[in-house]
Amino acid sequence: MCELFAMSASQPTVVEYALHRFAAEGGEGHLNRDGWGIVFAEDRDAHVYREVEPAADSALARMVIERAIPCRHLIAHVRHASRGDPQLANTHPFTRVVAGRTQHFAHNGTLHDIDRLAPELRAQCVGDTDSELAFLLLLRELQGLSAGPEATEARFERFVRFAARMAQLGPANFMFFDGCTLFVHAHMRQYETPEGLSEPRAPGMSYRLMGGAHADAPWEGPGARIPKLPEHTVLLASVPLNEHGWIPLPQGCAVALRDGQLLHLSGTPG
Repeated sequence: MCELFAMSASQPTVVEYALHRFAAEGGEGHLNRDGWGIVFAEDRDAHVYREVEPAADSALARMVIERAIPCRHLIAHVRHASRGDPQLANTHPFTRVVAGRTQHFAHNGTLHDIDRLAPELRAQCVGDTDSELAFLLLLRELQGLSAGPEATEARFERFVRFAARMAQLGPANFMFFDGCTLFVHAHMRQYETPEGLSEPRAPGMSYRLMGGAHADAPWEGPGARIPKLPEHTVLLASVPLNEHGWIPLPQGCAVALRDGQLLHLSGTPG
């Protein structure tokens, strides 16, 4: 049961992100952390920080918060290992360079028997997670398409097709940034209850639209703070970070976002 967080904004903005607090508030207060990672996208490249140690004990995590790198797109992941040992090679987000753009992928869930779909791709994985193999399957699905804005619709259609296929194997909550556009698929997730972890259920993710009349104002939720909101900002998280304004994404809903704007939608948000 991992935790995902993403932002798409119309202007470069700072997100002050306390990973250990975010994970606890996200419903995993009694589970061990098995690594964390953040991508601050910057045009075709990105600042990427990953570590297998718990963020609460990490000097690197504190440095990331203190540096406060402005960006338009951000993906963060706090891992609870369900497949693959706690090691750097298994830590999300995973990154590859395709056609001169860094591509980043993070996943919450477990995709059972995914190896049978593409055993030939396993040798290209750095680690041994189902999530990294899913990333390589997605990149193969997108082969032949430009990563630029002119191909966004076609890439979204293939992303939706890929996500539907993965959802047949298990919880498939994905965040994928192709160096231009943020693609998100919401499915199901486990929740921590007094009786233990629940069976996977929707919603797998929620979103919040901000900015507009509140542009330039600060926003704060457990584990994350934006000192100055851009005109258009979309936040997405495994669970709402506070009580107001969050809308669950129904099972199977996919979206494509760029610079705080919704470009494509498959399914209907709540």
